[in-house]
Amino acid sequence: MPQDVCFFLPFAARTNPEAERARERHLDWAVGHGLVRGAAAIRRYRAWRLTDLAAYAYPDVTGEDLDLVTDAVCLGFPLDDQVGGPPRLPPERTAWLTTELAAIPYRVPGTAPRLDLPLTRAYADVWQRCAAGMSPWWRERAARNLTRFFRSCLQEAQNRHLGVRLREDDYIELRRQAVGTAPCFDLIERAGHCEVPAAAYWSREMRAMTRYAGDVVFLCNDVHSAEREEADGDPHNLVLIRQRDLGCSRAEAIGQVAGLVRDRVEAFLRVAATVPDLHADWRLDARGAAAVERYLGGLRAWMIGNQLWGVASARYAPNGEHAAPGVLPGAAVAAGAGVPGQVAGAPPRAVTGRGSAPAPAPPAGPRHVA
Repeated sequence: MPQDVCFFLPFAARTNPEAERARERHLDWAVGHGLVRGAAAIRRYRAWRLTDLAAYAYPDVTGEDLDLVTDAVCLGFPLDDQVGGPPRLPPERTAWLTTELAAIPYRVPGTAPRLDLPLTRAYADVWQRCAAGMSPWWRERAARNLTRFFRSCLQEAQNRHLGVRLREDDYIELRRQAVGTAPCFDLIERAGHCEVPAAAYWSREMRAMTRYAGDVVFLCNDVHSAEREEADGDPHNLVLIRQRDLGCSRAEAIGQVAGLVRDRVEAFLRVAATVPDLHADWRLDARGAAAVERYLGGLRAWMIGNQLWGVASARYAPNGEHAAPGVLPGAAVAAGAGVPGQVAGAPPRAVTGRGSAPAPAPPAGPRHVA
């Protein structure tokens, strides 16, 4: 878990002024849904500072909108704990769980999950709140992104079970979905009560910037989590893949991945500089232009915020706190504002984690994600 790696992240960092209030409310929500059980689990939940991630990533969101994104972001960790372990949920049970989760956004909001577990009930609650007030096309797009995320979780579970040795290209394609940034980036629009017009959202430039931002999150995380994933026998880490395939040292592989982070950030900045000239092509009015700027601001906040949280959280501490039974990750004390420029250290995944007790056995059901 190297903390002395310097990533090129030239973005101003801020934290949400309502972070402390949102932290305590989220902890009550997590306990109420059965995601955290017992005093020891609550202490670990706080130490992982997961709500800081939402506070950094959504610094301007207030009230119920902040509560929603905090619950949604933190909820990604229990899922990865369920399927990634240790202990790991068997692939067939992962398939039942992810199939149910993938179905939730396609049902009428408020419909009770068919697989009744704390995790499925929590996801159903979050989706109902996410869908409120959003257009049908946003809901459809967000549902597809969630489905891809859940499907990638299943694929990772199968890879671990089979001991698959991933090639770099295949790994990157899978990791872009499994890191879970697409659903988190959708929340930029939901929390900001603004939707990026379709002509802009689906443009080559916006899709590229979204991809670059997501890559920055997972590449930084792979540096931070390499030791843990090596110890767990998890093949999903670019540092380990490069070290194995290129025969280089750990330090050399880390340096290469840090270089990829710089490449992505510089590409993001180059494309972002062209956006004002594209407003006419995208036929943006003042509201649409504001939505685009808010979305890009959200991508910047995610890149720097994920890093700041990663070096402060005890989630990946070497003392093994992450692996203690009885806890599904959750809340945290908000930190102060960070600083712009190059940031030392590397963050864990934005919306994934490990360390909970396994889920109860699901009933017989489908074996693949919808």
